[in-house]
Amino acid sequence: MTDALPQGTVSLSGVVLRRIAAREGDLSLYLFLRSAGPVWVSAPGAARGRVRFGGAVEPLVWGNFNLYKGTRRLYLKSVDVKEDFWLLRKEPLVLRRLLQWDSLLCRHLLPGHPSDEVLALFYWTSLLLASGVPPGVGEWRFLWRWLNSEGLAPSLTECPACGGPLRDCRWTEGGLLCSKCGRGSSGGVLPEEGRALLSLAASGSPSEVKARFCGKEEDEGFWRSSAARILPLFELLR
Repeated sequence: MTDALPQGTVSLSGVVLRRIAAREGDLSLYLFLRSAGPVWVSAPGAARGRVRFGGAVEPLVWGNFNLYKGTRRLYLKSVDVKEDFWLLRKEPLVLRRLLQWDSLLCRHLLPGHPSDEVLALFYWTSLLLASGVPPGVGEWRFLWRWLNSEGLAPSLTECPACGGPLRDCRWTEGGLLCSKCGRGSSGGVLPEEGRALLSLAASGSPSEVKARFCGKEEDEGFWRSSAARILPLFELLR
């Protein structure tokens, strides 16, 4: 909660999610900050050149944000940029994914409430994309791990109906069911090979994910459809 921040100067690490320029030349920034969560920060005059921050206040820029907390709002004093993912900005498909994640964070995170686990997940998954992990794989990992932190992710190893191990299985609204429990379901079939890939991408260590997926041709349709199946679960966060 921003109320817990002491009045005066404070430095917090995080990322720019949104940037809005007013006609008067002021900037409003929606920052996702460690220990504070998503908060609106004002930068008076920053859009008309009186106070210049350059590219440090563009969405997806990570850094240490030096702020001043007044009686009513937070003001940006300066930014020490740590990572701007400049090379990723030159790859339209990757940039589109990052901006989609940015939009999800803006929509589903509770303003003023710390979400440090999700903040770290956003950063480290972005680094995986920078290392060459395909966007679809990174997207699945980001979405599944975020849902898992909220206790909402479908199990990728155990049938929720019978408790047995998942091998060949079926998608349902309640998650993945084993072939026996999912018999008669209209959900799509997920073969064992596909389930194992989803499990590795979601739960594997960064080194395991990079070793398996970097530089490999992946079925983008498979990863996109898998992500689309769990996206509706985010509505439960609202």
